[in-house]
Amino acid sequence: MTPEAARAAAQMIAEARLSQVVLGPLPEACYPATVADGYVIQRTLHDIIANSAMGHRKGYKIGCTSEVMQDYLGIDHPCAGGILDTGIFDGHAELSLGNYHKPGVECEVAVQLADDMPANHAHTIDSVAEHVGAVMIAMEIVDNRYADYTGLGAATLIADDFFGAGCVLGEPIPDWRDIDLPAVSGGLTVNGEARGTGAGADIMGHPLEALAWLASHATQSGQSLKAGEIVLLGTIVQCEWIAGPSEVTAEISGLGKVTAAFS
Repeated sequence: MTPEAARAAAQMIAEARLSQVVLGPLPEACYPATVADGYVIQRTLHDIIANSAMGHRKGYKIGCTSEVMQDYLGIDHPCAGGILDTGIFDGHAELSLGNYHKPGVECEVAVQLADDMPANHAHTIDSVAEHVGAVMIAMEIVDNRYADYTGLGAATLIADDFFGAGCVLGEPIPDWRDIDLPAVSGGLTVNGEARGTGAGADIMGHPLEALAWLASHATQSGQSLKAGEIVLLGTIVQCEWIAGPSEVTAEISGLGKVTAAFS
């Protein structure tokens, strides 16, 4: 994909998000034929929207790191997107349904990096753990802003940050090494009703395996993860779509809970 085609695609995605227009298939001239093309467009998109009210990328989210979401979306590999600083909330978020096409929530394990991640094509759980400053619970806010996401393909979804629309972060836990991350468990409640449960091990066997994947992926793309960045490692339950005014809680044992109100 040429830089000109990537910029044209990124500009269309940015305009759709800023004007809240449903995104359909990109034109053939700038259609991402491969996942790699999708990431090229995504990086260009972040450059474009950094100069808008949407804000700057503060970190990453990783989708499809659990079997339940891979089966749900029909995508058999992790997919990364950006997190913008304007969409990050601490502890609780008051959200307007009018700001989304079809919002959804996910219950996630997240990390904040203490220092820069060195370039390495084969990161492991142990190598990335050295650079994790804190672990926390997160509720990812996603948005199905597509005419038909099943027909767009993974590359276009990646180009548009893979449904990403924000997150609610829990209290950072700096002494996280005392927590058995694969063994933690939790889930979502919507208006007091439980909507699925899961465990840390549902995220690629170990949540930090997802971070290792992202760090290796970034290296392959000539990028690297930076100190202070937030990374959402994936959901332990299937995405829950919000159809109307709702009070939502995401809770994981040992990591705490976060809440959001949609009105």
